[in-house]
Amino acid sequence: MTNSTSNTLTTGQQLRDGVPAFSEQVRRTGFVVLRKQELAGLIGDADLAELRGAWENLPVDTQVHGVGVYRERRYGRLRVDVDGDTVTLEVLPNAVFRQDAIPLWEGKDRVFEPIAEDVLLGAGMRALVGFDARMATAVNGNTSWTVGVHLVRVVARADADGLPTPEGRHRDGHSCVGLHLMRREGVTGGLSTVHPNDGSDIVQTTLLQPLDSMFFDDNMITHEVSPTVAEGASGVRDMLQIDFNPVV
Repeated sequence: MTNSTSNTLTTGQQLRDGVPAFSEQVRRTGFVVLRKQELAGLIGDADLAELRGAWENLPVDTQVHGVGVYRERRYGRLRVDVDGDTVTLEVLPNAVFRQDAIPLWEGKDRVFEPIAEDVLLGAGMRALVGFDARMATAVNGNTSWTVGVHLVRVVARADADGLPTPEGRHRDGHSCVGLHLMRREGVTGGLSTVHPNDGSDIVQTTLLQPLDSMFFDDNMITHEVSPTVAEGASGVRDMLQIDFNPVV
């Protein structure tokens, strides 16, 4: 049996008012970069600390064998419905993950260990999924979403750089995607590059602090992230990726 929960986003007038402006930028340029301070009030320190703890229990991602990357990963699925400030989440059964839009993964059924329900429905996850869902609804008008949740840790070692995007420059194959940095320790690099479809100037940025984020319309841009380099024996870059597709 799956569980569901409602989350009414009443985390401060400044943040609520920010969604129209942030989503308007996405409609204009295809993406928006959000720094930690711009998400202030969305998630409390204790809830963020609890959410970040989920990255300490990730199995090795065996689906990247042979492409020269070491990472750890879990995957979960949600049904998310948006009604104004109220966002309702329901946990869906785990399933294979397909990214046929990316040549490296085309035609491959990738199976990841599931995210526990208490993590998927925890306060911190609800806050970030709820915010991203309201952004996705503001960007394209859809109110019911099938959502993929990815906990990803890319490990860089002294003898092997971390590869956040072994696919290279790509689009993910979803309607919208939210990316949230959870941890960056012992590494340099990790430069994100956004290539707008309309030929306007590329944009480069580095997510540095927990909650530094990016949200984009996957149909309007392609993107890539440069390797991470260990400053010592090893280092990590932990990301929460939340992808949105309309319920069909």
